[in-house]
Amino acid sequence: MSVEDQLKRDFDFYKQTATVPEQLDRRLSASFAQYYSLEKPGGSRRPVRGTVRIALVLCGLMLFGGVVYGAERLWAISYGSTGIEVNVHQGIIETAAFGNKTRQVIEEIQSQLAVNESAILYITEPNAGHSLRMINRPQVFTDIESWKKIMEPITGTLAVPGRLPEGYHFSEGRSDSTVGITDGSWVKKYTNVLTKRLKPGEHYAWIKSFNVPNLLAGTVSPELVYQGPKGKEDAITVSYSPLGPESQLQSDVGADSTVKQLKVGSVKALYVVSRQAYEVSSTGYYAYIRWIELRENEDKNILHQVSTESKEVSRETLLTVAKGLR
Repeated sequence: MSVEDQLKRDFDFYKQTATVPEQLDRRLSASFAQYYSLEKPGGSRRPVRGTVRIALVLCGLMLFGGVVYGAERLWAISYGSTGIEVNVHQGIIETAAFGNKTRQVIEEIQSQLAVNESAILYITEPNAGHSLRMINRPQVFTDIESWKKIMEPITGTLAVPGRLPEGYHFSEGRSDSTVGITDGSWVKKYTNVLTKRLKPGEHYAWIKSFNVPNLLAGTVSPELVYQGPKGKEDAITVSYSPLGPESQLQSDVGADSTVKQLKVGSVKALYVVSRQAYEVSSTGYYAYIRWIELRENEDKNILHQVSTESKEVSRETLLTVAKGLR
């Protein structure tokens, strides 16, 4: 058994149940800092005991994902030099009112865009923070082959579901996701423009994107939608996002969210359930399985995501779609 597997086994119960109060968290941090600042002559360090040892254990847990640390629980999976992280944070609480309003704003912006056109939305949040979203109006396809013909020259060959849960069928393909990929280099540029457009007392400002169109830039997240026995009510979406070879995909989710590590075939993946995702889901519920496909001899890997807005769609149903990609 490898060291990693042994640590995961030994720490499994601990990391699922332990939590660190804020006061203790501060003491651990102080002890950890003190341990590294106090050295004996000749460079040898003090023995690792007491709270310092606990701090080291916590730091070690963080390397393997799923650690509870202060107000946060961090899950991380590495795929060589690239990886995905999900941070469950107590401070992120999206109210239904604000989330639903944001979704309405996104839908209104989308209605004013031409097909394959994008906009950048600036949002000031109730907690005094702010964020940017790229809003797309994707092209819609009624058959997979037409969708592949447009998308695969950009993304490379894409694995599509070859096996579906009972009652599911293909509904449509999309050239991009409604809320698309953003580039860190755009933040300052668009923030400067949009803060000047923000009217007093308002939380939203937007502008049509003046970047290279997504299809030309390759910054797309094409999607396939499969409806279930209840039609749109239990639909499942499969998304594909090209990533650079060293990309680190990070996402923050609210305290009501749960994260589990599982496998899609032989590949590690994260299963995330958020129960307050009003911005992206009309039901407030959003669940997805996410993993990265490494591609040898190509400049981009592919992030796969299989998601649903329906509470009735189980993890096993999403996993069936994920494992069925061919």
